[in-house]
Amino acid sequence: MKAPMLDTAALYVRASTEHQNYSTNHQEAALREYAAQHDLDVVAVYRDEGRSGLTLDGRNGLLQLLNDVHSGGASYSAVLVYDVSRWGRFQDVDESAYYEYACRRAGISVAYCAEPFENDGSPLATLLKGLKRAMAAEYSRELSGKVFRAQCRLTAAGFKQGGSAGYGLRRASIAVDGRVTRILEMGERKNLPTDRVAFVHGPDQEVAVVRDIFEMCTVKNMPDTRIAETLNARSLSNQHGRPWSAHNVKAVLTNEKYAGTLIFNRSTQRMRSSRRPNDATKWVRVEDAFPSIVTRELFEQTKRERARRGKRWTDDEMLDGLRDILVEHGRVSADLIDTSALPSAKSYAFRFRSLVAAFEAAGVSGPSLSRSTITRYRIRCVTKDSSAELERCALRANAKVEKITTRTYRIAGVTVRLLCTRCRYERSHPCWKVTLRHSPGVDFVIWVRMNEANEEVAQIYLLPVQQFPDHQYLWPSTRTLWNYQQFAYSSISQLFGVS
Repeated sequence: MKAPMLDTAALYVRASTEHQNYSTNHQEAALREYAAQHDLDVVAVYRDEGRSGLTLDGRNGLLQLLNDVHSGGASYSAVLVYDVSRWGRFQDVDESAYYEYACRRAGISVAYCAEPFENDGSPLATLLKGLKRAMAAEYSRELSGKVFRAQCRLTAAGFKQGGSAGYGLRRASIAVDGRVTRILEMGERKNLPTDRVAFVHGPDQEVAVVRDIFEMCTVKNMPDTRIAETLNARSLSNQHGRPWSAHNVKAVLTNEKYAGTLIFNRSTQRMRSSRRPNDATKWVRVEDAFPSIVTRELFEQTKRERARRGKRWTDDEMLDGLRDILVEHGRVSADLIDTSALPSAKSYAFRFRSLVAAFEAAGVSGPSLSRSTITRYRIRCVTKDSSAELERCALRANAKVEKITTRTYRIAGVTVRLLCTRCRYERSHPCWKVTLRHSPGVDFVIWVRMNEANEEVAQIYLLPVQQFPDHQYLWPSTRTLWNYQQFAYSSISQLFGVS
């Protein structure tokens, strides 16, 4: 290792911001004066301009100094630093001591020129130096707390704290009297410390695009990828002047600022620690902090739609969805899938290897699409909806519900079975087949009767099984329906007496 030259020194200067009282030029002048007084020849200067002293990250000046010392390339016998805090405000004071020890081990002393003690290793110097290091660390912690509390107060007053505005919005510098002094471009800062920054609407074209994005999501039911493709097809750029991506679209649809809500403290990254999300109870939320681009109702609708899309669909649910489309439209296509509330056609192709395979698994393609097949799928849809309505109405009526089998329930101690039947044509007139004793122990059959075209529910009946002791089946027809009118209801909710 090359021995350091005697009576030579290197200067280390650091300042967090260009506005700081201890500017690097001020420090360098003071250090050169100290070197002249002690007959030291300055041979190197290490600088960290605009760098925090909390960590070593980004402090290229100190990193280069330590590297020179460790490698033996240092040609000086001392390092001059203005004070302990310029060396660093490390939250672990042992880290600061370690870097100084690395210099001393290489035969290079560290002098804090503005401190009231000589760094000579005496017990008093060691005690004062440890105290100064702790004070430097505590100063940063206190300052961080003060800045955070001030940011919370300013956010509550409707002012923005850091960050870019985003597409469709701009940052405006607000004077003390409330006047907008100027619109800030990306990367610009307010001129005066007393000014504040608030959101304002951007150009009319961008505002219109934001509204189109929300409409495409909710009204046209388009996924983020297709929205991005649509915007790019219009030759529109995002806020960075680049083509739109699904990520950019998501950033618009999920940010409450477009509904006029200002949010601060979503996450924490104090004292150069790792960023971690905060619980929503710690957020500072200010609704109607500035004019919104979309209504709160539209934003909430978008939120619900995205939550629905994020649902994990089972194979059966996806196939049932295809059958629902068939019942409603008489056919199934990729466009109908993409405009429905189901996963996209691409999701079907990925899940079932191909879209054709998905159609075949659901039975909605090829020669099977007869009138009877469509009727069968429609009955299945009505049965599913009626089952959900039955459970909802029973709970609304404060009745205890226990599901025994797929369509059999025990409600308030009574066993009922849900039965949905299609209209048939026997002996040239319409009739319905009602199975009463499908399983033992059933007290009532809730009969959901389809109309003669099998397109919608015509009537609901509550049939007591015990009133038909000699019948396994009932075959009501248009001629005999009047016999069952005493058991008839217009809906399941009327049956339970709820709305």
